[in-house]
Amino acid sequence: MGTANPDATPVTLEHRGQLLRGTEYQPGTGTQVSPSVLLVHGFSDSSVGPQRLFVQMARQLVSRGAVVRLYDRLGQGLSDGEFEDITLRDEIEQVSRMIEAFARDSGGAIHVIAHSLGAVESAIAAARHPALVASLTLWSPAGVVVDDITVKNEIQGQSLTSVAANGGFDFGGMWLGQAFIDDVRNNLDVYQEASGYPGPVRVLHGTKDRIVPTEYGRRYADLLPDATFIAVPGADHAWSRVTWREELLRHLVAHLMLPEPQPL
Repeated sequence: MGTANPDATPVTLEHRGQLLRGTEYQPGTGTQVSPSVLLVHGFSDSSVGPQRLFVQMARQLVSRGAVVRLYDRLGQGLSDGEFEDITLRDEIEQVSRMIEAFARDSGGAIHVIAHSLGAVESAIAAARHPALVASLTLWSPAGVVVDDITVKNEIQGQSLTSVAANGGFDFGGMWLGQAFIDDVRNNLDVYQEASGYPGPVRVLHGTKDRIVPTEYGRRYADLLPDATFIAVPGADHAWSRVTWREELLRHLVAHLMLPEPQPL
């Protein structure tokens, strides 16, 4: 997804005595700045995104005049902390801090684009801070997390039966602690907590997503009053083809009312 290299500045954000680290991408001199956009990554990922998804999108948005900010949540990417200590409710607080800080720095409401578990957390954070969020874009929102843990006793197909004995389990080389699982099991309703966001929402979900079935994304569109649901034929959870990413970009440009995308 070719564009010129944008200006990039490291940014940090303090949360409970630890630092979230990230990057702010800015248009070049003379470019008319339009929206401020926050990108929020998924579970066990980073602000780079799967196969650089977020870097690609950030560059495309900046080329159209947007200021784009991305952070790694604690225990992921370059930020402080350990993955074994994360909880979903604390990550919601981290996303809320990102929204508050970026809205303050930009002097107005921001647009939030989020993937997978980050989309779940961002929807709840937006409901808590509706005046600070101009719009919400959810890619493959992982509302399945509650059913996976509380009903199936698994995460992304991996059994949690050993967690009680071991205090966690190996999730692709990262140790996920008991705290995350206990937090989800503690009466967490990710849909009800997101229901208070009144602004424009666009939900995009691939029909071949093997991690989060499409109905979990559609449920957000049914729940939120100003939401549109778009099923993308054949797309997987990570949007791992150029054509699927081109479609994400087309819908994003329309949602944010930016210029038409360049050929990729």
